Amino acid sequence: MSAPCRNFAPRNLKLEDKSMKQDKDLMFLATCQNEDLRTLCDFLIYNKKGELRMSEQLSNSDAFLRHYPERMYLMTTELSEELRKYGSNTLKTLYRHGEADTYETIVRRVCRKMDVEVSEYDSVPMMERQLMTEVCEQFTSHLSDDELHQIADEAGIVHKNLKRQALVYALMTAVRHNVVLLSRMVYYVITYMAELLLGRCATMVGLGTVGRYIGVATGPIGWALLAGWTLNDIASPAYRVMIPAVMMIASMRIRQTALLTQKI
Repeated sequence: MSAPCRNFAPRNLKLEDKSMKQDKDLMFLATCQNEDLRTLCDFLIYNKKGELRMSEQLSNSDAFLRHYPERMYLMTTELSEELRKYGSNTLKTLYRHGEADTYETIVRRVCRKMDVEVSEYDSVPMMERQLMTEVCEQFTSHLSDDELHQIADEAGIVHKNLKRQALVYALMTAVRHNVVLLSRMVYYVITYMAELLLGRCATMVGLGTVGRYIGVATGPIGWALLAGWTLNDIASPAYRVMIPAVMMIASMRIRQTALLTQKI
């Protein structure tokens, strides 16, 4: 078994919350759906057995006790702090007087861990989109022929004479250039992760009837790769938290962009 990642050392020291600054890339969480925020929170505090993580601090906070699970928008600052502390090196955070790594640093670290190529000049939304696009491409390659045809119909792709490989390529190209289609594919990734890690489906409203053509949570689709990322092949416990958490945040930002695109 490989050694735990040093950048994601488990947090065994109490850090001073008052010194944490608001992260500009996470401020949008205050505008997100309650159920989305609850799923993000659950990724942070619960393990796959439904037990509280030993190193989490969020469930003891006043905000959690007052607002979980019905008024999640009132605890987005605490969610952001928990995520950043979990994704930071404890000793470096202490050296910076409790100021954890930025969300941008954490996203870049997650992309590197998952072999997703990003530039040092890429913004957080760009890195998140690249991350989720590559995950969705893996998703697409594991779908059955019927599911591929259904998604192609949804995307307006003529597929009558396309063989499977050509259809997969056409869908991957569409996902990279169509944020609405990407947001719908992301929905299924998050639904599967929530079922896999939390034992329940994620509710992501606002994208139309996106649940009508693929039963991700109930159908065996060959998700060994994603299951490996989130459960088996990641030695560091913190990566098991941060990868799903970053994916969830990316999905919320992508969905907001898609909804804005649909309104224009």
